[in-house]
Amino acid sequence: MFQLSQLQPFDSENSTHLRLTINQADQESAWQQAQHYSNPISRYNAYLNGACLNPVLNWLSEWLAGEAFPQPSVWHSQDISSIWEVVNGTAIQIGDTRLVLIPSDEGDLEELCVPQEWVDIPNWSADYYIPVQVNLDGDEDECWMEVCGFATHRQLKNEGRYSAGDRTYALPTKELTKSLVVMQITLGLNLQQEVSPLPSLSEVESAELLHKLGNSSVYSPRLIAPFEQWASFLANDQCRQQLYNHRLGIIEEPAVAAAPSVVIQTQASLFQRLNTYVQVGWQIADEMMEQLGMLEPGLIYAIEGEGYRYGGSSSQNGIPTLIELLHDRCNKGNQWRAADLLGRVEPGNQEAIAALTHLLQTTQDDTLQRQAAVSLGKLDPKNSAAGVRIGKIIELKMQLDTERVVLEITLLPEGTDKTNVFLQVLPVRSKTLPLNLELIILDEEGEVFWEEQAHNFTNILNYEFRAALGDYFQVKVACGGVSVTEDFTI
Repeated sequence: MFQLSQLQPFDSENSTHLRLTINQADQESAWQQAQHYSNPISRYNAYLNGACLNPVLNWLSEWLAGEAFPQPSVWHSQDISSIWEVVNGTAIQIGDTRLVLIPSDEGDLEELCVPQEWVDIPNWSADYYIPVQVNLDGDEDECWMEVCGFATHRQLKNEGRYSAGDRTYALPTKELTKSLVVMQITLGLNLQQEVSPLPSLSEVESAELLHKLGNSSVYSPRLIAPFEQWASFLANDQCRQQLYNHRLGIIEEPAVAAAPSVVIQTQASLFQRLNTYVQVGWQIADEMMEQLGMLEPGLIYAIEGEGYRYGGSSSQNGIPTLIELLHDRCNKGNQWRAADLLGRVEPGNQEAIAALTHLLQTTQDDTLQRQAAVSLGKLDPKNSAAGVRIGKIIELKMQLDTERVVLEITLLPEGTDKTNVFLQVLPVRSKTLPLNLELIILDEEGEVFWEEQAHNFTNILNYEFRAALGDYFQVKVACGGVSVTEDFTI
């Protein structure tokens, strides 16, 4: 039987928790293997899962030695990369029993959060789900993982909180079974609740999904298609491997007659267009704002209290502090400023790139998403999620004075053939825009499709819309009978 003496307790209150050391060799091996993924999110997910694997397998093998159970093995070990590319978690098989490890690097793990795939795909579901808190930031021999208890499949289905937004089942860690002795005693029992079978996909449907999700610019393919369709595709080993190959560009995508005809908008083309905009008079927004002596554009949230003052954004030592602020969901101002400052570290910094990419995937706040994408563009211009921000100084020459405002445009890639366009007009010399100033957007036929006027104390006018590559529109800024019109092509 399982003995408590085999555990490695780390505090007196939770002596039944298990902490295992992650040695440097396992960590380095996991990092090297993690380079074979399509984007920073997938690479870090693979790194986290890979670093946990050997310590857990070694511990389980020692635990099961002398017991009447088969030795543990990694489920789908031959193509685990195709799973880690799109889903967090690792399944370990012990005979007919399956455990799913869900690693997290959160400092204070408050809940077990299981991707729906591990729960509702019939041939993926497990008996036990184990949250693993991971610390990979320590010095040599100081990196560790902690097993925080477990939940059963039946418990997750009956008591777990399902979130449709990120397709997960969640349970607070306080509701988990803490003692691993209980898991040892129940090992071999069927602890799964029946789940609905998945619909079958036709070859055409599978080909369309491969075409849609195989583009590496889609960072969360698991959230794009309806779950039943996605789950059927993912559960097919051949389809899943093809998806992994396509996202890494290992093979060319075959022509699919039934697939929609789309223009694949690569991030390289977005930055090529940036050069075109600069050539016709637009400026990089940051450079323009520095010339005007203005605060960084788009700072909508006021930083609370004293706020955050960081004098060395280019310093490598400051990056962990900025990343910590990036996770401060209670203070949007600090999050925005941290995202802004991370965009000022040295280009190519992988730690900053991963942090900004993670924010892009997790925040629901449009302002934070825009800033994270623009900062990402400064560090990794060819990144499929990166954005650009440009601007122009608009001078409205009236009889007695010249009013100057800034017209700013933020462009973000959206899907495979769309661009998110965010327009805003900001004051230059005062805190508010001139009274009655108008922002007008005209379509390619010169018809007004949006307009707004500044009133007392209006400090910004903005509008957001989506456009396809090649779309043309005009932006008109008017005040006191004087107007300036700018042409723009996506």
